[in-house]
Amino acid sequence: MSIRFCSLFSLFLCGGLFAGCGPRSGLDLPTGTVSGTVTSAGKPLTDATITFFGETVGDTAMSPLQADGSYTLKYGKGFSVPVGDYRVAITSGSSVVSGSAPNPEDLMKTVNAGSLADSAIPAKYTNPETSGLIAIVKEGTNSSVDFDLK
Repeated sequence: MSIRFCSLFSLFLCGGLFAGCGPRSGLDLPTGTVSGTVTSAGKPLTDATITFFGETVGDTAMSPLQADGSYTLKYGKGFSVPVGDYRVAITSGSSVVSGSAPNPEDLMKTVNAGSLADSAIPAKYTNPETSGLIAIVKEGTNSSVDFDLK
C-alpha cells in the first residue's frame, strides 16, 4: 500500500469516528407528540397560548389554546417535540405559530404588564421560571398533559 492511501484511509477512519460527536439539535433527537387541556379553576382557558421551554435541549414549542382549552404543541414544521423536561408558561392571546420555534427570550419580551393586568391568567403562570408548571415529554404519544391554573 502506498503512504498516500494509508494517510487517506486514516483520515476517513478518524472522521467517521468523530462524525457523531458535538451538540445535537432537537430535530435529531427522539420525539413525542404532546396534547392536553388548560383550565382555570376547572373551566377551559381560551384566548391564550401555552409554551414549553426545554430544559434538556433548550428548544421551545407552543400552541394556541382552542375554545375547549385543548392544545397540540407545534415544534418547528411539525408536531413532534424532542423528549425531555420542559418548563411551561401560559400567556394571554393566541400567538401565531410559525415554521420555526421562537427564541424564549424574544417570546418573553412580548408579554407586557398591561396585557397581564387585563388577563384572567395569574401573572405567575406567564413566566416559565415562576409558573411551577413542568412537563416531561417521552417518546411517542403524550396525551392528557393537562394543567389547571389555580
